[in-house]
Amino acid sequence: MNMNAVEKIKAAAAELDPEERLELFRWWVESPEFKKGQLAALKREIAKGIDDLENGRYRTHDAANAMQLAEEVGQLGRERLKNYS
Repeated sequence: MNMNAVEKIKAAAAELDPEERLELFRWWVESPEFKKGQLAALKREIAKGIDDLENGRYRTHDAANAMQLAEEVGQLGRERLKNYS
C-alpha cells in the first residue's frame, strides 16, 4: 500500500505512547503553520461578526432575559457535544 505523508504520520503517531503523543501535539500547536491557520480562522470569524453587526444580525440581552440566553447557550453546547459523540 502506498501511503501519503499524512497517513504515515497518523500511523506513526498511533504507535506513540501518550506522553510522546502529547509532545507531538504541543509541537504542532506551537508551529508557525498552525498559528497562521488559527489566526486566519480568527480573522474570518471577526469579519463575520462585524458584518453581522453592520447588517443588523444580532440580538441584545439584558438582566431580564439573561437566564433565557444562558439556557439557549447551554442547549446549543449540549447539542454540539451530542453530535461529536
